[in-house]
Amino acid sequence: MKFPNVVFPVRGASEAIIVWIEEMLLRGELKSGERLPNEAELARMFGVSRGPLREALSALKAKGIIEGTPGRGTFIRQISRAKVLGALAAKKGDEELFLDIIEVREVVEKKAIELAIKRAAPQDLDNIKHALSLLSQDNELGVPSALEADLQFHSSIALAAHNEILFRLVQNVGGLLQDVREQTLIRTGRIDECRHEHEEIFEALQQHDLDRAMSALKKHLDQVRKEVMS
Repeated sequence: MKFPNVVFPVRGASEAIIVWIEEMLLRGELKSGERLPNEAELARMFGVSRGPLREALSALKAKGIIEGTPGRGTFIRQISRAKVLGALAAKKGDEELFLDIIEVREVVEKKAIELAIKRAAPQDLDNIKHALSLLSQDNELGVPSALEADLQFHSSIALAAHNEILFRLVQNVGGLLQDVREQTLIRTGRIDECRHEHEEIFEALQQHDLDRAMSALKKHLDQVRKEVMS
């Protein structure tokens, strides 16, 4: 676990630490069950005194995000991403929240495909093809490997768009959906379906057929929605 060596302003330092830790959880840089460094080390990493740090840790405990075990330290609790999102989680459950994120994913990935069709170099297409092959290597591919291949495929398309901010957006949204992606790939036959859906998207990219690519992406994301709803 790596924290940036950031000095927060004294005013609002505790809130800044809370937000930072929550964002690290959402990005997957902190995981459930992971042990946090001790207070002295955390204070040094964040560049704050122990006062605001303890305020932040106390608030995170109240939210149910961390828990302290005497003699062992402070750990990240087993929590859902909806829990981390705080106030929004009070209004929406995981299923609704994931559907919201899928809507955002649809927006950013449509733009990624549009720009990739215009800007992708031969090497970019080779990278996407390689990512596609990872999902095709084994009909009995396990869910963790399939999840990694799925993430790499969509990230490769975003990279081919040659827009740094868009690439980061696709990665961040993908990180938020990691849990639901893993759950949707569990169903027997879903990995094969996902591979075929990816192949349709890639073929449309190769042919510079924007309408077909958009249709293939919509089909793919509609299936993800169905998996979530079921």
